[in-house]
Amino acid sequence: MKKFLPIMAFILISGCAKQVQTGQELFNKGTSAVEKKDWNDAVINLKEALSKDLTPQQREKAMIMLADAYFKKGDYTDAALEYKEFLNLFPASKYADKALFRLSLCYLQLVKGPQWDQTFTKKALDAINTFIENYPDSPLREKAEQIRKECRKILAEHIVYIGLTYDMLHQFTASIQRYEEARALYSDVEEPDKLLFLIGRAQYFVPMQAEEKIDELKEQLDAEKERLAKAETDEEVKVCDRRISLLLKDIENWQKLADMYRKKGEKNLKTLITKYPNSIYTSKARDILKGSEKVEIFPVENPIKKPFVRWFFETL
Repeated sequence: MKKFLPIMAFILISGCAKQVQTGQELFNKGTSAVEKKDWNDAVINLKEALSKDLTPQQREKAMIMLADAYFKKGDYTDAALEYKEFLNLFPASKYADKALFRLSLCYLQLVKGPQWDQTFTKKALDAINTFIENYPDSPLREKAEQIRKECRKILAEHIVYIGLTYDMLHQFTASIQRYEEARALYSDVEEPDKLLFLIGRAQYFVPMQAEEKIDELKEQLDAEKERLAKAETDEEVKVCDRRISLLLKDIENWQKLADMYRKKGEKNLKTLITKYPNSIYTSKARDILKGSEKVEIFPVENPIKKPFVRWFFETL
């Protein structure tokens, strides 16, 4: 039995050796899988091929095919990593434009929506802006412009969403800043009547916020007056007087703020009614001017859920 062990070991080793494939063989198998649109098999073979010796040209081709295979099978996280690595290693490649374009699409597909963190939206926008700048004559230019518009719309809706959240909390001075930011940065993708309404409504409702703040300040003022009545030293009296003075000043400031913003809000809501008589927000503006204090929260738009995106990917 012992004399057969070396022979069996040799047979096993020989069998294993025959299973080892060269980089060229794996590259060919991966290429064949891509041609057959067998993306899973393509990923397996191309990844292994890249771990072996390939010519520079084969490595370039294998990397872009691997990224494309991930992209086609809907694995946008790995596809983004591969496209980014490809662009780092082969910035002058003839495939660089496609890699940059699809990198932006990968990031866009990783965006959950305007309500969430916008890191991937910003990455998608950066990538597509670079594409448009570097490849102005590309046949993909028109689609790139569409991607840029979608990214900007998501970022705009994100700001609006934050503003609506502040509205819900009656923090209207904070929401005004958000809406004005959206108008300043994204007027090309946000409806002007919508932003005018949101700004005007928030301004008009600042007195509501002011009233709540003043009530809080008055409670603090009463407590401070009680401390003053119990003060036993000149230093304690000075401290209490100082706090009372500051609280009275805050109350006065909120009263002025409420009056100023109410006038601005009234002007903007009337402008909306005149300038956009057919807007869906016009009747809401009229209701507010008639005395309605309803803070209606509108759902933000989620561009990446629209049929546009499905159609867009089908045309690639």
